[in-house]
Amino acid sequence: GFYVTIIFAVAYLLYYDILGWGPSQEEEYEREIAAAIERYGLDPDGSVPTVDYSEFAVLSDEASLAAGRALYQSPQNLCQTCHGPNLQGLVGPDLTNQYWKHGCDLESLILSIKNGFPAQGMPPYGSGSPLSDEELQQLASFIISMRGTEPANAKAPNMARSQECFID
Repeated sequence: GFYVTIIFAVAYLLYYDILGWGPSQEEEYEREIAAAIERYGLDPDGSVPTVDYSEFAVLSDEASLAAGRALYQSPQNLCQTCHGPNLQGLVGPDLTNQYWKHGCDLESLILSIKNGFPAQGMPPYGSGSPLSDEELQQLASFIISMRGTEPANAKAPNMARSQECFID
């Protein structure tokens, strides 16, 4: 084992440092940054592109709401695991009543989904797998469309931490 370690160390030294065949730490770093920019859709400087979600409108067409429902019920997302199959609230709060913790409008809801609340147990995107802006809009529109549906066994709101949202 000792001699194998020595042979490995010499081969490593030759490959990376002396002959320069392997990438340097700086080159590996640059490759990782380029891959992250491509994978996560970042701007070339590595910053997250800003989207003005206040420009988005609540979708009401059946196709968009069905797509939002599919995202909500998807096994890749944990939405229904915490908020319940009918959004009635289980571990997470009830999303069908007029008392919401983090804002009532579409923009607040999209940002809540996108950023999550890790300290309270909600990961970004409900699972950590990013959603496109269109998917975020569909999911948030579906959730808003379910306000006022009064499902059975709905979780009571925490009035100390909630604000009233007026249902249209």
